[in-house]
Amino acid sequence: MYEPQFHVTCRDPEADVKIIPTPSEDGIALFRILVRFPHKKTPSPVRIEWESEMRDILHVWTPSCGVHHAIPQWFAPAVNRSSFHSGAPLLCVIGDRGLNSSTVALSDPVTPLEVSFWIKDLEQRNMVGYAVTLFSASTDALTEYETLLRIDGRKIPYCRAVGGVYPWWKECGFAIPEPPASAEDPLYSSWYNFHQAPNGKKLFEELKIASELGFRTVILDDGWQFPGPSCGDYSFCGEWQVSKDKFEDFRAFTDAVHNYGMKLIVWFTVPFVGVKSPLFEQFKGKYLSVDHGLLQAGVLDIRHPDIRRWIVGNYRRFLTEYGIDGFKLDFIDSFAEGPESAPFDPSCMDCESVGEAVRMLMTEITEELGAIKPDLLYEYRQNYVGPAVNRFGNMLRVADCAYDAMTNRIGTVDLRLLNYPVAVHSDMLFWAPSESPVLCAKQLLSILFSVPQISVLLTESTEEQKELIRDYLAYWTENRETLLHGTFLPQRPELNYPVIVAESAEKQIAVLYGEHFFRVGNLPCDIFADGADEGILVENPAAATRVVEVYDRFGAVLLGKEELAPFSIRKFTFPRTGMIRVGI
Repeated sequence: MYEPQFHVTCRDPEADVKIIPTPSEDGIALFRILVRFPHKKTPSPVRIEWESEMRDILHVWTPSCGVHHAIPQWFAPAVNRSSFHSGAPLLCVIGDRGLNSSTVALSDPVTPLEVSFWIKDLEQRNMVGYAVTLFSASTDALTEYETLLRIDGRKIPYCRAVGGVYPWWKECGFAIPEPPASAEDPLYSSWYNFHQAPNGKKLFEELKIASELGFRTVILDDGWQFPGPSCGDYSFCGEWQVSKDKFEDFRAFTDAVHNYGMKLIVWFTVPFVGVKSPLFEQFKGKYLSVDHGLLQAGVLDIRHPDIRRWIVGNYRRFLTEYGIDGFKLDFIDSFAEGPESAPFDPSCMDCESVGEAVRMLMTEITEELGAIKPDLLYEYRQNYVGPAVNRFGNMLRVADCAYDAMTNRIGTVDLRLLNYPVAVHSDMLFWAPSESPVLCAKQLLSILFSVPQISVLLTESTEEQKELIRDYLAYWTENRETLLHGTFLPQRPELNYPVIVAESAEKQIAVLYGEHFFRVGNLPCDIFADGADEGILVENPAAATRVVEVYDRFGAVLLGKEELAPFSIRKFTFPRTGMIRVGI
């Protein structure tokens, strides 16, 4: 068993901290952490450090690291912050060939804590440091706390090491329900194409085309709740009344969306009341913070039960009045104590900590609205990615990365690696009507292994662009089971996943994002190549001849059936973002 030497520090001399090894499986060490106080109190941070050899380490991964995979130095360690509604207590250090070096996780995704990693070059000891900091932000007063520390040192593919944490969290009591089937339907969004100025008539024209192309859900994003053009902030949030200059009859709009065979999800920012809202003064004294800069809004203090009732009441009213199908709940991770936060007052608050209040709010939302419509859709996004909060959501989207195919691809991988039974969605794709079909297809390939969200003005798109979307959605829908539920194998994490493979019992699907070589297995395989101007090499390591067809992206066959001889490597040339289909 791995037996690190732990070093514990805490400012509170009354804290009694014990770390007890517990029975565990081969290669995975488990430690029971107990923190006790002689009387009930708000705990000070408890930091637990250990170290290991500086050997076979190329890359550090956390659930929200995005493109930042670099090995951190002592003066700027990788710090993964976790609480109920932001982050997840998980960090993976990856070695050569994408094998796990050490995956660190804690069984508590609710209490504010941090998991850290850094190179210990300051001491010149050729070592690396790990740390867990418990109670890294304010939490409820307590006399005793317990959690499990899990350190997985098995030399297995990193994706298996990371993917093995959720089943463990599930055993610890944080199971996530299966999503409704509609959570995995292709989705059209109003965000990047309309921003804060959606127009019901224009959007209706977009949805006619969207439904014909294969979209089955639409998100009406920000801007429906105030008149006029985009303001770029949240100064008008709070009243949640549909602006008549944008939607003359919103119930009629909902019915029209349903008549197109689509579901309607509506955006709400959960924490904010804008400084220009008539309600802003009404809630004075009940804000955690107020931002007069970029946001132009206050963050409501939901430790007050009447504030939570007001929020839930808005959603219940909207659901019953308009018959929508779901809620895009934005900025849940913005709930945090700030300068305006009042001390806990039991006469008007029923939660000591903000984290517990968020948990209560999510429970109240889903229970009350679920009693009205059990199959409601809830879109969450990075960074609220922990297993505790995702019990209340069923769609988990990559954080905003407009026009950035690589960040979208990496975000998709980060969310898929968590192995949750939720529908992982891309951030919304968008492009100009003058964009080349090749670069449109490049964006589409970046999100192939997630539920596609697209936010382009279809009425202004070229026929070639629309045909590309139609072909893509047809291919994606036909292969959804493999793409979303097959074994997920993102390769070479230290190079930002230049090859991603999904494999089911029936087939493989691979995308080469700049790579030019692929070794096929024993299954039929579709191989897409993002940058294949000079062609790609396909290896057949088996004794049987394979049959190959070459396609122009998702549509026309360019090359009829060719043979790939046994134990051979053959070069195929085809347009960028094209596809090779290797049969058996």
